[in-house]
Amino acid sequence: MSSQAIIVTGGGGGIGRAIAGRLHADGHTVVIADRDRAVAESAAAAIGCEFELIDIGDEASVMSGVKAVAARHGGLFGVVNNAGIHMQALVVETAVEDWDRIFSVNTRGTFLMSREAARIMAAQQSGQIVNIITKLGFGNPFSSAYLASKNAIWGLTQCLAIEMASSGVRVNAIAPGHVGPGTGMEKAFRAKAEKLGKSWDDFEADVVATIPLHRWCTPEDVAGGVSWLMGPDTSFVTGELINITGGFQAYASTPSADSVRAAAERGPTK
Repeated sequence: MSSQAIIVTGGGGGIGRAIAGRLHADGHTVVIADRDRAVAESAAAAIGCEFELIDIGDEASVMSGVKAVAARHGGLFGVVNNAGIHMQALVVETAVEDWDRIFSVNTRGTFLMSREAARIMAAQQSGQIVNIITKLGFGNPFSSAYLASKNAIWGLTQCLAIEMASSGVRVNAIAPGHVGPGTGMEKAFRAKAEKLGKSWDDFEADVVATIPLHRWCTPEDVAGGVSWLMGPDTSFVTGELINITGGFQAYASTPSADSVRAAAERGPTK
């Protein structure tokens, strides 16, 4: 494996930690990027890799952090843009501040990391960028800001893949399915269940019923996809979206008319 590093944003827990662990096990030099020192340091120590304090919402932090990692390791083998945040709100009750916060981290943060990585990769004429997005082509109640931000990242992925192709840099996206129990996303799913007026057991049964393989997606499932893209068999793969969803096609639960009407009357909350 190359001594050049792979940066994994949001690698302190959940999907990001599984990705960092799998890539380290594959023999890559892995650097966990996170804005929380304690979380990043703990995960890096457990895995046996490095960490770099990077706040992907801050341009200066991204520029200095990515540059520092590349300088330490003689370049970048890859970047996995995994860090992201979620919120549960209907469109009619979403405050513009919350919308902007989601886009600042998910979309703007991925753009900044991709831009700085691409600058280094253009000079070295090699590298890979993998963006973790979400299943596209369907609607998900209470998730408009999140889905919109991830759709935007897919557009960025497609454009950057074309722009960087002649430089030997490949850019792809992975869309996980429903990753819930035991991860940071479980909190978001439990909030959704509450908003839908369902018990967790009933909500979980409804979710699993929409997945042909009849189980939740795990962080390790996603990590396997990243491992493949960073491996030796994908030199002709770029600009692609890889779904790791267990065959999931559409979300089944919808909010009641009464709950939508009540939210519409309240309007955005700040």
